[in-house]
Amino acid sequence: MTIETPSVADWERWGIDPQWHRTVRIERSGVADVEWSILDTGEGPRGTIVCVHGNPTWGYLWKDFLETLRPEWRVIAVDQTGMGWSQRSTRRTLEERVAELVAFCEQHTSGPLVLAAHDWGGPVALGAASSLDVRAVILGNTGVGLPENTKVPPLISTARRFVDLLCRRTSVFVSGTAAMTKKQYREALRAPYRKADRRAAVADFVTDIPLSEKDESWLALQKSADNLSNLQVPLLLVWGGRDPVFHDRFLADLLRRAPHADVHRFPEAAHLVPLDEPMAAVASSWLNDVLGPDHSTNEFVNSKRDEVDPHSFTAITEALRSRSQDKSAAFTDRSGSVSWESLAIEAQDIARMLMEAGLEVGDRVAMLVPPGAELLAAAYGVWLAGGALVVADSGLGARGLRTVLRGANPQWVFGTSKTLTAARTLGWTPGARMVCTSRFPRALSLTTHRSTSQSQLPPLAPESEAAVVHTSGSTGPAKPVRYTHGALAAQRDVISESFAMSSEHGFVTSFAPFILLGPALGVPCVLPDIDVTKPSELDFDRFAQVLASSQVDVAWLSPASARRIAATAAGRKAALRLVMLAGAPISTELATAIAAVTDADVRSPWGMTEAMPLTDGVGATQQIGDGTNTGKVLNGAKAVVVSLDDSNPEPVAVGEWGELAVHASWMFEGYERQWSTEHRSEVSIDGVRFHRTGDLGRIAANGDVHQLGRLQHALFLATQVVPSALVEDPIAKGLGRQVAAVGIGPRGTQVIAVVIQAEGKLRLADPQITASVRASSVFDIAAVLEGDLPVDIRHQSKVKRELLVESASTFLAGR
Repeated sequence: MTIETPSVADWERWGIDPQWHRTVRIERSGVADVEWSILDTGEGPRGTIVCVHGNPTWGYLWKDFLETLRPEWRVIAVDQTGMGWSQRSTRRTLEERVAELVAFCEQHTSGPLVLAAHDWGGPVALGAASSLDVRAVILGNTGVGLPENTKVPPLISTARRFVDLLCRRTSVFVSGTAAMTKKQYREALRAPYRKADRRAAVADFVTDIPLSEKDESWLALQKSADNLSNLQVPLLLVWGGRDPVFHDRFLADLLRRAPHADVHRFPEAAHLVPLDEPMAAVASSWLNDVLGPDHSTNEFVNSKRDEVDPHSFTAITEALRSRSQDKSAAFTDRSGSVSWESLAIEAQDIARMLMEAGLEVGDRVAMLVPPGAELLAAAYGVWLAGGALVVADSGLGARGLRTVLRGANPQWVFGTSKTLTAARTLGWTPGARMVCTSRFPRALSLTTHRSTSQSQLPPLAPESEAAVVHTSGSTGPAKPVRYTHGALAAQRDVISESFAMSSEHGFVTSFAPFILLGPALGVPCVLPDIDVTKPSELDFDRFAQVLASSQVDVAWLSPASARRIAATAAGRKAALRLVMLAGAPISTELATAIAAVTDADVRSPWGMTEAMPLTDGVGATQQIGDGTNTGKVLNGAKAVVVSLDDSNPEPVAVGEWGELAVHASWMFEGYERQWSTEHRSEVSIDGVRFHRTGDLGRIAANGDVHQLGRLQHALFLATQVVPSALVEDPIAKGLGRQVAAVGIGPRGTQVIAVVIQAEGKLRLADPQITASVRASSVFDIAAVLEGDLPVDIRHQSKVKRELLVESASTFLAGR
């Protein structure tokens, strides 16, 4: 049978080297030979990666693998029988497709073998794995059966119901799949399936999907599932978080069967993740990590992580237990105060209710309860029951919350009737059981489902998961940060010891998430009467009211709150012992201003969601000339400055700037389902795991850590890389106004534009200001603009530089 093949012009238009294409014959005993079309990059010293597409795609799906992983690897993207440009033949079952893949690998590959697969290519590759000498397996969105309590995805059920019409007679199924990716890929994906007689296997693939024991390929799918569970080689799952077919519950099912798998989830990617995301780059790094260039183990596997002695471990719930008969205020907000006794009783009741309802130790609970006493009771109730919190910033918006919550795959969701309505309507936590602070249909209710038992609460172990906390998204995409109970206990201890937190006096904060620290420390906490998403609402009057009505002697403030308090003080005082400003950059002028209002020791401790705090913050009011002085590294933590070399960062000399890397016992455990992000953020120094923070800085001769801005906000000029703070600080000091320096143009050829905070749209600054800016900088300033600086929601001070770069570039281009 003649095989139709694209022209050289077609291959070149699709970005495929025509020399990669060839046809091979597969021979199997007792059945007719079949010819496959393959894309083959040629011999590679490390072995062969065979890439298996699903339905209705073809080898083009693996375009990025072919380009990225050669020449170290021989990469072969196959077209299965009846698919792509391979021979059209009779209907194939899953068992037959597995047998053909095994025969192909045995006859046309040699040396170390890696299988990569996507969609229904997953069961084919997994079915073949047990018959081949496979060194590693890489899977995109796929499945080996319907997850428990999950319906057949609507796209598949509809295609099966009208299979001949949608899949063979018309191109609806093919075109619909192609529409899930970027426009530049769609023509190539549709090309092999232009005519009905070339789409027969597309329809056959759909009808062969086994959904029950009665289906012909049921046993073959079970074998693929068993092979996955018994897989003894490294496994990588690369997932598109917005796939309408193989969604996150399929990912959870695969992890249940193969808990040893590494996972990298692209939260915004849809079904065709090998095309739409750098899956090949992730796979390349992963293969280097798990196999090594010579198939040996990478050093990161053996990097030391701090272990907590279980005998010295005190759980973060213990302080609440110890004050369970204390009638003094544990927490105060606009709704009033709740005592330690009431909070402890409520948390224990919630814990027992959850346990009776079936919550198991390790279950994740998405927290959709607004900041306040109800959140504290719910959070500590979950912890007392052995659950782990899933926390995300409401500032992410509805779409952002859906993305991050689905990625965490919580088994439960705890909220108000309002937030649970949003979760159910918008599909934030599919399959999760609901718990409501009031009443909600088909949810456990705190008002009606109270526990009457005194059942024993489970002990908390230091290595157990305590929380998945998402970064705010203010300096990049929100990342899921995983913490153990041991790390949270160490964090509690270092805060208590380093800042002398008092069990009588307590603290006030404009950071809503920080209220969770209060019961852990055994310290009263006050949340002022403001919208927690608008910290700049905290003016002097509201601040003074908190101090007059409570005994707090510490304030933990965002820069926006501190700025507003200082601006509205009008010479009045609000005395405190300690003020901590969080959310760099913190200007010396701001620290000095809030010190004048409070007569407090004002500090700017450095930290991040992944590890907080890391420095003592001493020196915030001292002029240093470069960035924010965050003080000295706390006892139990280590900080080093490393070079900006992504592949091999090395410590730099004392006083030189670079990327700050840290190690601490209260550091996070890892990024949830973000293998590549976690891998890039780790560096092993003397066998110890350090976290590359993405912050630029230097360590002065006296040990102070100077924070110079974010790495992604650095200015990548033609001759050098410049931290943004080195440009901004002298200009801001001279003008007495907030400024942001951004790089205009591609990395390595950028020029500097300085934007000065001013009301209104972006515009050119007047000549006198422009001259002043240029005179105060040692760097060449290409443009000086004025206008509103876009800032994040949580801090209302961190400039959203990606937006600023876009708007400044557009303005300067005259668009």
